[in-house]
Amino acid sequence: MNKRNLCRAFLSIFSAVIFAVSVCEHGATAEKAAKAYVVRNVVDGDTIELENGRKVRYIGINTPETMERFGRTWVFSPEKFGTQAKAFNKGLVFRKKVRLEFDKEKEDRYGRWLAYVYTSGGEMVNLELVRKGLATVYTFPPNVKYLGPLLEAQEDAREKGLGLWGTIETISSEEAGGHIDEFIIVRGVVRDISFSKKMIFFNFYPDKNDSFHAVIPARNAYLFDEKGIDISGFKGKNVEVFGKIEDRNGPSIRIDNPTQIEMHN
Repeated sequence: MNKRNLCRAFLSIFSAVIFAVSVCEHGATAEKAAKAYVVRNVVDGDTIELENGRKVRYIGINTPETMERFGRTWVFSPEKFGTQAKAFNKGLVFRKKVRLEFDKEKEDRYGRWLAYVYTSGGEMVNLELVRKGLATVYTFPPNVKYLGPLLEAQEDAREKGLGLWGTIETISSEEAGGHIDEFIIVRGVVRDISFSKKMIFFNFYPDKNDSFHAVIPARNAYLFDEKGIDISGFKGKNVEVFGKIEDRNGPSIRIDNPTQIEMHN
């Protein structure tokens, strides 16, 4: 390579480096200059309302509810640890400036923004709620950017028995109907697994309309594939399922990531 070509090559590399540094600096500046929003209302442990009227649902977590709907009216009917989760959230963000970080999908079907919410001190509120045991991980692809750290925080809270983890019971699948709206561990045998376009059903008894069942959203199945877990392999196995029991054609738990189900001897 002659001297002229060598100089051109050097200048090309130098220009690329300068461009990369410029992009990084611009990104850092943009991050610091990200718009701040003031929180005017704390709806629940995982939902806030901004001064601009926008409601924001925290990505990746689920907290116990404080309100229940009866017809067209909402009444105060807190689930266990619902008031604690709301109070902790309120202490971090109420009437304060927060920064929002969006993921792949910015809005849900209710028109709420979906975001990771940061305090002025840089704390991610989503993560702090999980660390305190006041929220559980709720996985809804494609918004999974921080799934790893959230799951790590949940495992740590569970090991330490923090928050709701200190009171969670383990019950049999036959008892599930008596624990609607509770975060709990259900133990039983997966009698059958059926697949539909949107859901994968784990049936613990033949009549799934009256008995306990668990469901995996089809869009979440890839999370099991990534861990090398064959969903069909749970059939006939004694398992423990963790989650919130809801009344959906009988008592049901949504399994949205592999940490919520494990085989049990």
